Amino acid sequence: MTTYDQVSVVKNATTSYDGRCSSHTVLFEDGSKKMLGVILPCDEHVREYEFATHTSERMEITSGECEVKITGEDDFTYYRAGQAFVVAGDSSFTLRTDQIVQYICHLEG
Repeated sequence: MTTYDQVSVVKNATTSYDGRCSSHTVLFEDGSKKMLGVILPCDEHVREYEFATHTSERMEITSGECEVKITGEDDFTYYRAGQAFVVAGDSSFTLRTDQIVQYICHLEG
């Protein structure tokens, strides 16, 4: 699916890391929410990003590639466009990338 029909979009983006990570929340008629976002490459100033979760999230990578370590895991796992990973609620994950990553965050909780 490349589009979502009959949705509402929150006008203001959620940003972090001085605008290097941003997303817009999409609201569906059934009450569900998704976030569409972009993460800019890490560099010598920002070597990785850490994100906290409040609800269970399925992160679907739509373009780019990255390495992710979910809290409690020992190692980073590689993900690329077409793949997804799940993070439990009240947890966190660390992401690092050397390219632009676009994603859909499916808020599942």
